[in-house]
Amino acid sequence: MKIAISCHPTQGGSGVVATELAMGLAERGHEVHLVSMEKPFRLPDSSSVVYHSVPVTDYPLFKHPPHDLSLANKLAEVTVQHDIDVIHAHYAVPHAVSAILASKAAAPNHVKVVTTLHGTDITLVGSHRDFYRVCRWAMLECDGLTAVSQWLTDETVKAFALDTPPAIIPNFVDRARFTDVGRVALPDSGEVQIMHASNFRPVKRVFDVIRVFHRIQEQRPARLIMVGDGPMRGMTEELVAELGIVDRVNFVGPQKNIEDLYRRSHLFILPSDYESFGLSALEAMACGTPVVASRAGGLVEVIDHGVTGHLCPVGHIDRFADCALAILANPEAWSAMSAAASRVAMERFCKDKILAQYEAFYDQVVAAPVA
Repeated sequence: MKIAISCHPTQGGSGVVATELAMGLAERGHEVHLVSMEKPFRLPDSSSVVYHSVPVTDYPLFKHPPHDLSLANKLAEVTVQHDIDVIHAHYAVPHAVSAILASKAAAPNHVKVVTTLHGTDITLVGSHRDFYRVCRWAMLECDGLTAVSQWLTDETVKAFALDTPPAIIPNFVDRARFTDVGRVALPDSGEVQIMHASNFRPVKRVFDVIRVFHRIQEQRPARLIMVGDGPMRGMTEELVAELGIVDRVNFVGPQKNIEDLYRRSHLFILPSDYESFGLSALEAMACGTPVVASRAGGLVEVIDHGVTGHLCPVGHIDRFADCALAILANPEAWSAMSAAASRVAMERFCKDKILAQYEAFYDQVVAAPVA
C-alpha cells in the first residue's frame, strides 16, 4: 500500500507515534511518504521512509504564512505524483483539515483519508470555539477516524457529538529498541536517578515534577533528568534555582537515544493534568522503569497501579513523593515492578501487534466504496 503520513515534527507524542508508524510500515513493505514542516527528530537518515518538506510561502500580503494551505498543497502533490492510497493525518489541527482539502485537490485521483486523534488536538485545540466547527467537519469527512485510548474516544464523542466513535488503536513501543536488557538495577543505598520527559507545556505540570523530586532528594540521594523542551522550561529552571537543587537537576533537552536514559533511570514521573495515552510512560515501562503518574485520562489504561507503577491524584505532591519513595525503598520489590512494567508493555503494546491493527484499518477504509 502507498501511504502519506502528515504530522507535527516536534518531540510531542503525536509526532513520535506518526514517525514510528511510518518507519514500521516501511519495514513491513509499504511505500511510505512522511510530509511535515521539518524532518521529525525521530526519523533517521537511513530510513526508507520518503520525507517531503512543506514549503511555506513568505509573501508581503500574508501577515502569517499560510501553513495549512501549503500542507494541503504538498499532500495533494505527493498523492498525485505517487498514486497514494491513504493520507494518514496525525493530530486533528491542522492535519485533518489539510488532508481533506488535499484529497479534493488531488482529483481525479481517489485517495482515502484517515485521521488519528492524539489528545490535546481534541481536549484543548479542536474543541476551542475558534476551531470547533471546522475540526468537527474534518472528522466527519474523514474515511476513517482513530483515537489512541478509550478515554480519548469517549471525550471526542462527548465534545463533538459524534454518532460513530473513533476506532481505538493504541500507541505502541518497539521491542527492538525499548527493552530492559542492560538496565541499571536499583542500588541498596546511594544515588538514584529520577526521570521526566515531555514538551514542557502547562498540561504536563513540570513544576510538580520539581516539587516531587525536591521531596524525594530530602529522603535519599537522588538526581533528576529532565528530557525535552518547551514553553515552561525557563520557569522550571527558575524553580529549581529557588529550591536550591540546581546541582541535583539536569535539563538535557530532546534526546534521540532516550531509551538509554530510561534504562539508567530508576523511576519515571509523569504528573500531567491528563494524558490521552502516555507514550513516554509506556516507553519507560518497556525499559523496565516503574512509573508514578496521574490517575487521569488514558494513563489508567497503560499503568497497572501497584504492579507496573503507581497512579496518584493530580496535583497531590505529597502523594506522588510518598509513592515514589515507597517504590525506591525496596530493591527486591522494585525489581519485581521493573520486570512487570517491561512485560506488560510488550504484551499489550508491542509494535507488530499495533501495526497489524493499522494495516487492517487501512484495508477496511480502502475497500469501502467511494461516497
